[in-house]
Amino acid sequence: MKPELAFQGENEVGEGPLWDSHTSELIWVDITKGLLNRFDSQSGKVKTLSLGCHLGAVGLYSDSHYIAAVRDGFALVNKSDGTFRYLAKVINDEGIRFNDGKCDPKGRFVAGTMRYQPKLGTAALYACDLNGTVTTLLEGVGLSNGIVWSSDGRTLFYIDTLTREIAKFQYDVDLPALGNRVVLYRFQDEDGSPDGMTIDRDGNLWVALWGGWRVVVINQLGRLIDQISLPVSQVTSVAFGGADLDRLFITSARIRLTSAELEEQPLAGSVFQVEPGISGFAEPRFGTGR
Repeated sequence: MKPELAFQGENEVGEGPLWDSHTSELIWVDITKGLLNRFDSQSGKVKTLSLGCHLGAVGLYSDSHYIAAVRDGFALVNKSDGTFRYLAKVINDEGIRFNDGKCDPKGRFVAGTMRYQPKLGTAALYACDLNGTVTTLLEGVGLSNGIVWSSDGRTLFYIDTLTREIAKFQYDVDLPALGNRVVLYRFQDEDGSPDGMTIDRDGNLWVALWGGWRVVVINQLGRLIDQISLPVSQVTSVAFGGADLDRLFITSARIRLTSAELEEQPLAGSVFQVEPGISGFAEPRFGTGR
């Protein structure tokens, strides 16, 4: 699996890629710049919306709006101009912001938080529904990151980066609520830090490694079965896209890289793509699910 350049950019923290099958666009955010990017795979052009605040993640909603986890809460973002209105403000501490998030199979937007100076036990994972009702799913989090569900929606795979683990939770998709927690895989310090992830149709997890120069594939037995090497160190997240959802898109970051490191990694902050020989699932939409 040899990655190719999909879009050359200078994202400070390119994150949260997702594919919109209605528009054939790849969506991703630049968290610290507060930008929402829409990449048209047909024309190769990118439209960028500036929200004017840190932007943790976005999800698909309607023809006119996205659901988003902005710095301090959940909001609907206008696709035409980037203006947004809150569904719910969650955070009152300026030292904390929202990070990664995705819609669950019932259409709730699930997103977690982190301190700007991450510390174990200081953040949480939340779910927001269409009415703006927020449920706390998990407390005692350090740095909330990758989130994905099994095909039946009954298992949540979750990364708290500071634990260096992929955790596997029972997920009550009707409430919502988390049940029993099991560690599926633990990364070593030399691997880099686990960041965003997605799941393929065989149930394998594709995990981006910040500082690890790669994406790894973990199967349901908790074994590393494959990897993709990247020409950038700060690999942030992954998503299946394309007409048949058989193309893997990979985001990256350039924040805090030195001049020497940027010279070594001129493509840091770009988006890459690879044909992995397996497809993924369409992203659920806010308010309706799959």
